[in-house]
Amino acid sequence: MHARQRSGRASSSGFTLLEIIIVVVIIGIISMMALPAMQAGSRQAAVRRSVRAFISAAREASARAISSRKPVALIVWPNDGAFGVEGSSSRVELPDFAQFGEITGGSEAEADDEIRFEFFPTGASVGGSVRIEYTPSDRRQAYTLTLDPLIGRVSIEDNS
Repeated sequence: MHARQRSGRASSSGFTLLEIIIVVVIIGIISMMALPAMQAGSRQAAVRRSVRAFISAAREASARAISSRKPVALIVWPNDGAFGVEGSSSRVELPDFAQFGEITGGSEAEADDEIRFEFFPTGASVGGSVRIEYTPSDRRQAYTLTLDPLIGRVSIEDNS
């Protein structure tokens, strides 16, 4: 026989089903609140990649103009939400939730469905600016990319 006897309820070393359900519901609620912020961050990152690609395209156009000693254009297709370098087979498309806003400078092509920003062998460009607009969450945001006409460098302005 045991010297001591247990009195009352037997002790348990686990969680009840109710406690587990409550914890799962709390985790679900927190996840639902965090999801829009994660989506906004993902969208913002996608637009930043497009901005970096635009800058790379401008640098490529400038470098090709200097090395070939002929003008090379950075082409923007506003209706398609795309851009690329003249003579290159690669074309970069903006994410589905982004689009081009106001575009200044450059020259419209004959078909009116593309805008050309020329880069010259001297390192200069025609200059101008391109606005990329997007909605990561509840408010509209934009980046304005400005081409310096003297040195062809692109500067970025975050219009958030």
